[in-house]
Amino acid sequence: MNSRTWHKLMLGSAMLAMVAITAAGCTKAEEQKPLVQTNVTQKPSVKVDTADLRTIGDPQEVVAEIVASDQREVVAKASGDVKRVLKQRGDQVKKGELLFELDTTDVLLQKQKAEISLRTAQQSLKSGLFNNPDDPDALQPLKDQIQLAQIGIQEANRMLENYKVEAPISGILTDFSVKSGMTISPGNVGVIQQINPVKIKANITEEYAELVKGKMELSFYSASQPDTLQKAKIVYFADIMDTQQRTYALELQTDNAKLVWKPGAKVQLRITEEAEQKVLTIPTTAIIREESGTFVYVNAAGKAEKRQVELGRLNGMYQEVTQGLKQGEQIIVSGQHQLKDKQEIDTVPAK
Repeated sequence: MNSRTWHKLMLGSAMLAMVAITAAGCTKAEEQKPLVQTNVTQKPSVKVDTADLRTIGDPQEVVAEIVASDQREVVAKASGDVKRVLKQRGDQVKKGELLFELDTTDVLLQKQKAEISLRTAQQSLKSGLFNNPDDPDALQPLKDQIQLAQIGIQEANRMLENYKVEAPISGILTDFSVKSGMTISPGNVGVIQQINPVKIKANITEEYAELVKGKMELSFYSASQPDTLQKAKIVYFADIMDTQQRTYALELQTDNAKLVWKPGAKVQLRITEEAEQKVLTIPTTAIIREESGTFVYVNAAGKAEKRQVELGRLNGMYQEVTQGLKQGEQIIVSGQHQLKDKQEIDTVPAK
C-alpha cells in the first residue's frame, strides 16, 4: 500500500469517528431535554336559548249565563175579578206602574155601608150628648159604633189599594198570565226581572280562580259575535270553594241600556286577556326535574349557574316561568345534564 492510499484510509476513519461522536452527543442531549406536557381541560360546549316573552296560548275562557240583576214577584194581596189589564208578559215596566186592577164594586159597597153607619152613629151621639150630657155610660155604645164604622172605612180603603197591582221594580214582566175577566186569589201572579243592568254568573275552577284574583273586571262576548268584547264589573267572588262542585262562584254586572242581553243567554267570559297570554317562557328542553324541585342552567358570564324555577302553563315546546328567571337571560337547552354548578362552558346558539 502506497502512502497516498494509506493517507486516504486514515482520513476516512477519522471522519467516521467524528460522525459517531456527534451522533452520540445528539442522542444524549435529546435524552436530557425535558418533555413539556399539556394538561388543559376542555370546556363543554352547550347550546343556549333566551328566556323571552312569548304567547302561551289563547285567552282562558268559561261559559257564563246572563241573569237578571234583580227579580221580584208580582203579588196580588186581594181576591176578586180582574177588571182590566194594562201590561202583558214580556213588557218593559217601571216601578210603581199599574199592571192590572180588580173589580172594586163589592169593596165600594162595604165602604158605603161603613160611611152610613158612621154618620148615623155620629148623629145619635150628638143627640145623646144634647139630651143626656151627664150620662157617659149611656153614650159609650154610640162611641163604639162610631169607632167600628171608622175601622170599616179604613179596611175598605186598604182593600181598594190592594185592588190595584203595581210593579214592585222596573224590568221585564215575565211569567204573567193575568187576563181581563178572570178571578184571582191572593198570591204570586207574575215575576219582574230587572235587566238593566244584568248580571253574569259563572262557576270557575281553582286554577281559574287564581287568575281572577285581584281583578276588578273581565271581558265577555256572545259566541255569535266573538269580535265584540264588553266589560263587566266583578261584584261577587266567593272566597270559599263549593266542596261538591269544587268551584268558586263568580258574579259580574254590566250595563244593558239597549236591552241586548236577555236572562238565560250564554256568553263567553274571559278569565285572561290577550296581553296576559304573553308571558316569560323557556324551551322545555332546558328543564331539569329533580326530587327537590325544577331547575335550569343559566349562562352567567361563561359559567353554568344552576337556578331553581317555578313553572306555569305549557304550550308546545315552550313553558311559562313564573319565578326564578328574567327576560333576556341565556338558558342552556342542550348538554346541561352533564354540567355542574359554576362550571365553565362554551356556548353556541340553539337553532
